[in-house]
This record gives sequence, structure tokens and C-alpha cells, in this order.
Amino acid sequence: MEDRIGVSKVVGGSHMQGGGASYVPITGLLERVRQDLPLGEMVHTDTFSLFEAMSAVELGNVKMDAAMSGSCKSVEELIQEGAAPVEGLTPAQTLLIMERLLVMEASWHNGAALAQTVFASLYMLRPDRLRDNSPLLHAYCEGVKATCIAVRWLVMHGAVAEEEDINCWVQGLPIPDMPVPLPDARCLPLLDQATQSAKGLALLGLGLKSEGGVVGAVAHLTSAQARLQQVMGASPGLQQQQRSIADSQNGKDASGAASTQKEGQGCEAKQQQRQQQRQESAFDAPGFVENVNKYLLGPAPPRAAVVMSTEAAYAYLKSMLGHLQQATDVMHVRGYRALVQHIERFARLRAGVVARSAAHYLIAGKAWGPAMASATALRQATEAEGAAASGTPNNSSQPTPDNSKHRDQAASGDKDGSSANPAQDVPPPPWVLDRPIMSEACALPEAPGAAGPEADLFLDQIVIASSNWAQSMLLNSCRQRRRLRRGLDDWANIYQHALNADMSEEFVAFTKRAQWAWTPPKDEVEAMNEFYPGPLSTWVECQTAASEALHLLLGFELDLYQPSEYAMVYWYCSVLLGVQRITSQVMHSYRCPAGGASKASMALPAKPGKKGNKGRAATPPSPLPDASTARRQAGLIMDAVRTELLSSMCLGLVRLQLALKVAGIVPDPILTFNSQRERFDQRFAAFHTPPLVRPEPMGYGE
Repeated sequence: MEDRIGVSKVVGGSHMQGGGASYVPITGLLERVRQDLPLGEMVHTDTFSLFEAMSAVELGNVKMDAAMSGSCKSVEELIQEGAAPVEGLTPAQTLLIMERLLVMEASWHNGAALAQTVFASLYMLRPDRLRDNSPLLHAYCEGVKATCIAVRWLVMHGAVAEEEDINCWVQGLPIPDMPVPLPDARCLPLLDQATQSAKGLALLGLGLKSEGGVVGAVAHLTSAQARLQQVMGASPGLQQQQRSIADSQNGKDASGAASTQKEGQGCEAKQQQRQQQRQESAFDAPGFVENVNKYLLGPAPPRAAVVMSTEAAYAYLKSMLGHLQQATDVMHVRGYRALVQHIERFARLRAGVVARSAAHYLIAGKAWGPAMASATALRQATEAEGAAASGTPNNSSQPTPDNSKHRDQAASGDKDGSSANPAQDVPPPPWVLDRPIMSEACALPEAPGAAGPEADLFLDQIVIASSNWAQSMLLNSCRQRRRLRRGLDDWANIYQHALNADMSEEFVAFTKRAQWAWTPPKDEVEAMNEFYPGPLSTWVECQTAASEALHLLLGFELDLYQPSEYAMVYWYCSVLLGVQRITSQVMHSYRCPAGGASKASMALPAKPGKKGNKGRAATPPSPLPDASTARRQAGLIMDAVRTELLSSMCLGLVRLQLALKVAGIVPDPILTFNSQRERFDQRFAAFHTPPLVRPEPMGYGE
């Protein structure tokens, strides 16, 4: 029947035929369903219930389907009517279009749809019309398109963006999916021809996934920050806003107190009016039509594009460049402890989605792996194509390489970033969350099998857990706390792997061979009635307590607690910080030369004794710690001191809360809906839900 849906009904037995989609009419089927489903009834199956129905999008409904909200003429009709002229554009108009595209791109970074911002410009939809009449604007449009491709690629592979951060829907727009984050090679020579100043993109260097690429990105970011200051100084949009602010301020001063009172009464209305004026002025440049791509929007309720002001857009771009620069500071990180500090410090910046994506992309271990030679060849191919397109002679003594061959080799890796030629692969940089950095964190050998199969499995698991933790820290602030809570399941599972590794015969034999000294401070441990079975499980307990404490402290930042809850939250934080202090001291107590060369084999031979006396062998010197071990031991002492200080501060705040209550300054709260015990369970039940063994969850009676 023509009204049935099924794969067998698709023409040719495939969903695609001749490069296009084949559709099956279902009008008759829907009509029969409508007859069998009276008004007031709803569909309910095992996979579709009331919950799904409340969040489902009703296709064709103007209130629910963004593609049906509003109508506009086609691109060709608008161009024929002169909405985007290409001849006779004045320099002022060209500059206004370029600046407005910059504002639109910043608005896209902050949650607006790409179809309603950057590609609301007819020039971006049809840049080929500018090739002969306005080469500068043509080059700029190609550069903006290349930047959008690179940004979207970075956001998708950074894997920390949520739908409230940025709208990545590009259906129907000229944004292809690139195998590597490379812009169109044609845009750079076009920009060189037009401005003689563009030498590359910072995102291009980040996408190469090599230390040299990150160094190049730092140079581009520094140059971009300086050029942004120059652009802001000559911005017509900023100058117009400053004149508007000055005029409104002069009018307010002249109106007197009565006018001020009247403005105060209608403050909210004026803010809405200014927002409306800003929205209208965002599309007053030539070639911008707000609803030209409404039919391309994804299946979601319609919403107006929130376009930033010129001042806000420049402020965002300035902060984004600064945050990207701080993300590249990871190059100086050595060791897991320093990497954790870098991630926590960057997370506190509350950077935008592009900078957070770049920060996670640089530390994610699974994305590294392409050979340096491939990255270099890819960069050389891009530069050679740019020189060829701009007519620049090749001054090198060597012939121009076959660019397509190099590009194919560089882009032929797997999706996880692995190179096509394993022989050319190089180890990941020292800051990447991979086996080397986690081996150093736990003082384990990097070579597989050196400490036994259980230790190898433990290492593989902590690489995954640490990567999940890093990703959680670089989410937006609303989701970061939730993901840290869910990550407790990972730490609970890894603790079991750590116990198995600590008690395995192979690991015990390894610790003896490596001359580990496992002597926990008994006075500290016995005072808290604690038992630490081994170094690996102790390390996991320390990391778990740190995640729990951070989860609680983020509640203050997000303003989730009532003042009456402060005392118990600070008390629990002090307990978790105390666990970190004890575990740091315990881990410092065992001396493990992680990879350090033991001097035992260099012991002097036995000294020949005198006549009648036995020879006495020289005592072999103790192993000397290498740089990584010394750095690790020093970091553990610093962590112990820092957590002891923070724990004492939390206890002081608890005592302050109790003292204010006893003094009658802070009255007892009136708990109408739930008791203090129920509030305790609501705040700390997440620590009881996963099967956490260490640290042991605290109860209300304690």
C-alpha cells in the first residue's frame, strides 16, 4: 500500500537514490490513525508516554515548530529586489557589513542559531557574487565561513558544549563536516590579497594536535588580541553607541529630577525598548534579513535570535581570546597534580563555550596521536596552496610538494586522531590525560605488565575516570556540579580495581623490587580509626574526597543552600578535606622511585679485610629519587598543608554559625516542609547512593 512506511517500500531498496532522499507518502496512514484516536485520547506505548508527549515537537505547529514560524522571500528573490547590492558599496558600508558579521558570530557563540545570525547575511549565503566587484568583502566572507567551520569542529570534538551554550544546527547551511579543523585553503590567500595581513588562524594550530601547532596558535592569539584593540578603536558601531549614550545622558541631565523619577517608573519598559532597537539595528546593514533561513531551523520551539550589541560582542571576543590564551598554558603543565590545578583554575574563569572546548580538546588523550610529520606536512600544504593562489613565488630551493598527497596523508587518520602510519607516531605531550601522566601520578611504571595485570587494568580505568572528571569540570556551571555527583560511580568502581591491584601478588612483588616503603603514619591513622590497605586505593580515596568536596562547594557558587544549611555543609566539607589531608600524608609516607634508577647496582665491592678479620661489604646507598618522584612528593606535602588549612577554615565557619545561633543573632529556621534531617539527606544522599567504600559516607547522627 502507498500509505505504509517501511524500508522495503523505499525506491530501490535504499533510503538514498541518485544522491537524494526518497520519500514515502503517509497521509493515508495518518488519516486512519486520526479516525481511530478520538479527541482527548493520547498515544501510550512502552516507548512513548506522557513524559515524551510533553516534550515532543508538534511538526507544522507555528508555536512548536521553528521552521513554520514566519515566512520570508527566497534568497534569489531578495537578491533580485536589491537587498544585497554588490556594486557601488561604499567603504563605510563594507566596514559596517564586516563588523556586523563579527557581532553575529559572537552572538552565535553565545547561544543564537547560526542560521539567524551569521548566515542571515545574503552575502554569506552567496559570496560568489562578490568575487569581481568587492574582493575585500568576498575574502572576509570566506574567512568568516572558515572560522565558523573551525569553531563548530572544535566545539563538536571538544565535547563540553550543551545545547544552551551554542546552537550547532547547520542543516541546509554551507557548513561542511571537515575531517580535520582546517578552513578552506582558498580563504587565506584571498585575505592576503585583500589585506596583506592574514597569516593563519589560531584554531588551525589547535586542530593540528601537535606541540608545534599549539605554539603557533599562541602566536596567532597574541597577534589577534593586538589587532582586536586596533579594530575596536576604529569601530563605527562602538562610536555610534558612545554617541547614543552621551546624547541620552545629556538629555537625562537636562530633564531634572522629575524626568529621572519618570524614567525610574518606566525603567523596565525602556530596557525592552532598547533591546528591541538593538534587535532592529542588528539587521540594518546591507544584505541582512532576519528570517531568510527560518525554514532551516531545527525541530524546536521558535525563539528570536538574541543579537549582542557591538560593545558586548567586542567584550566577548576580547575575553575569548584571553581565555584561549590561558587554555594554551597547559603546555607548561608537568604532572597530574599540575594538570588538575590547571583545569580547576580554568574552570573558575567561567569561559565561553569555544574556549572551554579548546581547553578540553587539548587535554583529551583520545584525540592525540597523529605524527608530527603529518601535522607539518599538512601545514606546509596549506601554506603552499596559499602561496600558489596568491602568486607568491616559491623561494625555497626545494620543489613545491604535492599538496593533495600531503593533505590526504594528514587527514587519513582515524576519527580518534590516530595516524595512518603508526611508525611515525609520537607519544602524546606530557600534559595529556593518558597512561604516561596517570602512571606518574600513581608512581607506577608506564610499560604494560611491569606491575601486573591488575595494575594495568587499574591504570586503564583511572585514565577513563580522570578524563570524565576533566570533561565535567569544563562544562557550564549549571551542569558541572551534576556531573561531579554522577562521577562518584566511576570512583566507586575504580576503588575496587585499586583494592584488587594492591592485593595482587604481581603488584606486591613489583613494590619489593622497586624498594617501595609502605609505612603509613600510625598515629594519624589510628587516631581516626582508619585503615589504608595500599597505595593505589589510598590514591583513589583522595581523588574521591576531592570530587565530593568540590561538588559541595559549587553549591555555594550556584546559590543552592539556605543560610540554615551552611553549618552542616561546611562541616561535611571539613571532613572531606581532612580525608584529603590524611591520604596525602599516607601517600607521601611511602617512597616509590617511579622510574628512578636505583643505585643499589652501583654498590662498591666488599673491602678486603686485614689478616684475621673478615671482609666487610659496603652498605649500598638508598635509591635516589628522580625528578618526577621529587615533584610528586613535594606536591603531596603541599596538598596536605593546603587541605589542612581549608579544613580548619571550614571548622571555623561551623563554629561561627553555632556562635551566632547561641547569641541569638541568627534565629533558628522555621522548617515548614522538611526537617533538618531531611535536608541533610537531600544534600548528602548522593554520597550514599553509589557503593562508596572510601571515604566512608557520614551520617546525620555524626
